[in-house]
Amino acid sequence: MVELQGQILQDEAVQKVIHSQGTDGWLAWNFHGYDSMESGIRLLCEKGIEADQPVLARALLALEKHIDRLERGLGKVGKILDDLDFGGAETIRAHLFAHAGREERTLVKKQIEQALQVFKSAIQIKTLERLHETHRGKLIFREGTCWPGIYHLRLLAMTQGWRTPENRKMMAKSVQHIVRLSPIPNIYVKHKSQLIASASFGMTNFNPDMDSLPDAEWMQWFHRMELLARLGVVKEIPELKRQVQALAKILNEGQGLFTKRLSNAYFQKWGSYTGLALEKDWRVSRRRINDLSFRSLLILHYSNAKTL
Repeated sequence: MVELQGQILQDEAVQKVIHSQGTDGWLAWNFHGYDSMESGIRLLCEKGIEADQPVLARALLALEKHIDRLERGLGKVGKILDDLDFGGAETIRAHLFAHAGREERTLVKKQIEQALQVFKSAIQIKTLERLHETHRGKLIFREGTCWPGIYHLRLLAMTQGWRTPENRKMMAKSVQHIVRLSPIPNIYVKHKSQLIASASFGMTNFNPDMDSLPDAEWMQWFHRMELLARLGVVKEIPELKRQVQALAKILNEGQGLFTKRLSNAYFQKWGSYTGLALEKDWRVSRRRINDLSFRSLLILHYSNAKTL
């Protein structure tokens, strides 16, 4: 493992993140977005950097200390989304600690409880008409409602402490409900006169037609399905089981590899929402196949596909 860590630290993308680190441990300048603290920590964790490695350890320490920087790249909407339970700056911060394996922190535990409540409340919204209304030609969430965003899903997928039988059952029921309401349109959060986009990346359609997915939506599918698999709900939900079985069929047809030709900037450009590729680029088709096959196998593994 020590030898492997040394190799990962020499990875070109990892080196770029390391060189962006300031003397106080902060990565890049922004908190949220491309070339940001968030995207840097995401990439380091996905590449396999351990939390006690100096570059990541110092970044996590800075993330704990410099809460005054959470508006960078987010503005004031980060706090607004937190206050309204839509998952803002504090949820993002908690997810980053969780992704690095630090779920014992008080902040993470608090945000886990909020995320569970948001998923639980979603069960009560029986129709999309009860979720949104129209305001100046755009859909907005009805006052008093909230809805799970990608950071709620990421946070729960990357943590274990909440997984009581009762919570597992509730989460399966909530995700099943979201599947049945899919596709969900883009809906804004209204705060006073301001319309704010919630973190809905990958969260609008939990039941897509996999035979007609555009490449950009394939990236969102991989990201969402890996999280749902880690969440442990796939075997409880027929629509998700069918999607994983379709993935297994693609691998079988490719003799164990995902050979479908997909190409979109979402796969290779690491940001707050995008980024899936661990290979340095996809100019060689084998690298694309490596990345997509690896993600496929993660999904099958966490879905316990042998019992589906």
